[in-house]
Amino acid sequence: MRVIKYFFEEPTLLDFPESASEKPLDRGETTVKLGATRQHFRGYLAASDLGSGAIGGSSLEDQVAAKALTSLIEGPGWFFSKGSGPHDSIQSQLLSNPEAIFNALVTMPAESLLVTDFNPKGQEINSLVHRSTDKKTFGAIVRLLDMGATVVLPEPAHVGHDWSIFSSNPLSGRMRDALESAAATNCRSFVVPYVKARGEHKFYFEQYDLELFKEYEVK
Repeated sequence: MRVIKYFFEEPTLLDFPESASEKPLDRGETTVKLGATRQHFRGYLAASDLGSGAIGGSSLEDQVAAKALTSLIEGPGWFFSKGSGPHDSIQSQLLSNPEAIFNALVTMPAESLLVTDFNPKGQEINSLVHRSTDKKTFGAIVRLLDMGATVVLPEPAHVGHDWSIFSSNPLSGRMRDALESAAATNCRSFVVPYVKARGEHKFYFEQYDLELFKEYEVK
């Protein structure tokens, strides 16, 4: 049995950590501050194979999770990644069709990102690829979203990676439709409000209780 799960916050308030004592960006979590005024939308796409034990959005052999995410991304897009060497520069690539976007989503290295709608340059990209500090990362994301972009970042998983998705428009309804259309065999899909899934046992609910979020299952 394979499980695909999409956690979402719609809308969410993205703001910047103001001190090192605040909890940094973690799996599926957003720093939210009272008084913040900018509203954006955030999702986290993950998957696991209960048969093989692989946990990671890109770990599924048929890449059905990546296919669903591809259907949500309206190109063109630009893919940025850093080479494997310590002094390698950031490379950019125009993704002009769904196949190119899909291949980028499946193979994203740790230091990479995908941005839609326009080609950003300079410090916006450097801070996101390197993720040097949470403040710079959130600041770059907010500025890109305010210009109408969708931003996809890889998140390390046990096998391969998951995806963090930031958008200027809500995506949970479209993700539900995409997962429903995929109708993959031996697979169950869930679209869950993140507020319901705080804590390891809930985030990895398929490992403990597959029926925990049955009300949010995609039929």
